[in-house]
Amino acid sequence: MKNISLIKNFAKKILPKYSINVSLFIVGAQKSGTSALNNYLTKHPEVRCGNKKEINFFNHLEKYIEGKNWYHKQFESPVILKNKSLFIDATPQYLSDLDTAEKIYSYNPNALIIILLREPVSRAFSAWNMYRQFSNLNKYKKENVIKTHISNSEKDKFRMLINYEPFLSFSEFVDKELVNNEIFDFYPNIIKRGVYVEQVKPYIDLFGIENVLIYESEYFKKNKLKVTNEVLDKLSLEPLKIDISTLKPVHSRKYESSIDNNVKEKLSEFYKPYNDKLFELIDQKFDW
Repeated sequence: MKNISLIKNFAKKILPKYSINVSLFIVGAQKSGTSALNNYLTKHPEVRCGNKKEINFFNHLEKYIEGKNWYHKQFESPVILKNKSLFIDATPQYLSDLDTAEKIYSYNPNALIIILLREPVSRAFSAWNMYRQFSNLNKYKKENVIKTHISNSEKDKFRMLINYEPFLSFSEFVDKELVNNEIFDFYPNIIKRGVYVEQVKPYIDLFGIENVLIYESEYFKKNKLKVTNEVLDKLSLEPLKIDISTLKPVHSRKYESSIDNNVKEKLSEFYKPYNDKLFELIDQKFDW
């Protein structure tokens, strides 16, 4: 034990000291390419993410009350780090939690915010497919998903959802949120999460439009290196010089079925006024 203590003390003296201050946040949206962008950015030698991608610090109360020391420990590494390392938190659930923007602003008002937005109908269908695949996991893997991604306040609801048999069809999900007027109560709110204007506005109001970079997910998918380097340039970092073929998709899933046209039309009609408000807010128009 004495030798271990001596080694630790020696390491503290010879290893360079660094302070952790997270200054780049990929806040969402879910199923829009956040994992891919996080992976591409961390290929840069000066960019580091947390020890796991989705920390869920600002949106899970049980973690948030642990304070900044707990948060910063999620970025600590036994590897020697340069003092100039830039830290990134990529947690797509931050966008849908409307209290999170203010918490991040209180933590670092000078942070750069990245938002990827996917066409909301296809995003909802992708989310439903993900939850359906969760429902097919064994009990141990289901509990691991819940432990990693779901806040304590929502665990029982989410557990009930993925254990429900037979698993709800996409049409049933839509009916629960739209037809039954449960859009603000039903968890995990796959339809509500596509109402982007209400989620993006707090970030623009707090950080300013110049510090909130917003990309459409299909554009990002077709311009991986361009978008990655635009973010790096905004951070005053050198561009990535890398073979674009090494930038692989992340978490892509195969669908066993397609969206029913009637459901698709119903959702498209629902989202249209919200999309129009979003385009006006961000001064961009996507082909939705």
